Amino acid sequence: MEVATLPALALDNPQLARARELFRRVINEHGDLSSTSSMIADRVEQRICNSGPLARPITEAMIASQFGVGRRIVRQTSRILRQRGILMPRRGGNGLGGLWTLPPDISGTVSCIHAELDLGSGAGRQAFDEAAQWLLPSLDDRHDPLAEFIRLLLTAPDTPRLQHGQGHRPQNLADWLAGRLLDELALSHDGDGALGPLADIASDYGVSLEVAVEATRILSDAQKVEVRRGRAGGVYASNTGPGRGLHITNAYLSASSVSTDDCREVLDRINTGMIEIARQRRTAEGLDRIRHSFSLMQNAPDGTNLGQAWYGFIRDIADMASNPVMHFLARSMASSILMRRTRSAELPDAAARELLAASSQILKHLDDAKAAPVVAAQSRCQKALENYW
Repeated sequence: MEVATLPALALDNPQLARARELFRRVINEHGDLSSTSSMIADRVEQRICNSGPLARPITEAMIASQFGVGRRIVRQTSRILRQRGILMPRRGGNGLGGLWTLPPDISGTVSCIHAELDLGSGAGRQAFDEAAQWLLPSLDDRHDPLAEFIRLLLTAPDTPRLQHGQGHRPQNLADWLAGRLLDELALSHDGDGALGPLADIASDYGVSLEVAVEATRILSDAQKVEVRRGRAGGVYASNTGPGRGLHITNAYLSASSVSTDDCREVLDRINTGMIEIARQRRTAEGLDRIRHSFSLMQNAPDGTNLGQAWYGFIRDIADMASNPVMHFLARSMASSILMRRTRSAELPDAAARELLAASSQILKHLDDAKAAPVVAAQSRCQKALENYW
């Protein structure tokens, strides 16, 4: 049968599972809940990132067979992979029809990020300028795909914001409805960004409940909405971050053969910058959150849990730095590294102790307004992780 000759997307092991868990921890910082379709999409994305473009298309029959799911989940998974920029549908016979690997080009990737960050104000311009000051000097003599990507991202931030609902109604109702819901959220004056129950959304837009569910799954995976249950349940705006931009960047880095070592070098520079900026902009509230994250590391029951808590520690530092451009780039580099470099399901105690000691040095640096640069401590954190995560 055709399905048996197609790539084994569903193969798994503890290392691959840990890589996906850490990847999602970075991609979706403020929430760990994932739909079944999003988790299957993660596994397909992981397969492509680690093995390169597929020689044959992925069909819906293949997804259904390998993951043991029904038509509804298959369709949601397909839509999610397309909006992530991972795959593109093509029609055709003789095994040519299905979802093909779609390496995103640099201009499309940057345009998507600009639209998602949507930093058109003076503060947004400042965030780009600040990031450029930290990153561009180190890339002066480099013309590889990663350097060109960062250079274009930071020097052309005035791309017009995409309007999702413009144009003709596409053939796919779920994609069309997702765009309309995004536009509704953009224009909404409702303080909590409520779109209403799924049944009401289906009725208001004249689609089936199944289409409404598909559309919200697409937007939930992109971190644009969340579905709340209970008496006050329904679909609400989510401000957790530029999920689609992170996935498309991951696809670009992988397809462009950007090495994890190159990502690590840039990540070192970004994290060092964010630590310095956070120290300059420190607040009592921000320091309290960072200290709490550090205490979670100190009280972790084992090395693996300590390593997982470290990502919250770095996230809180990035929040205090308050530069969404650098924070986005840090998450982009880290997620790409984790998806492709993770070699161990667990973090050994020796590596965890080194991570804790280096993080303690970073915390002291944040507490001391006159402290010296903390490049060495940040580098120690990355070295503690690099042989495992």
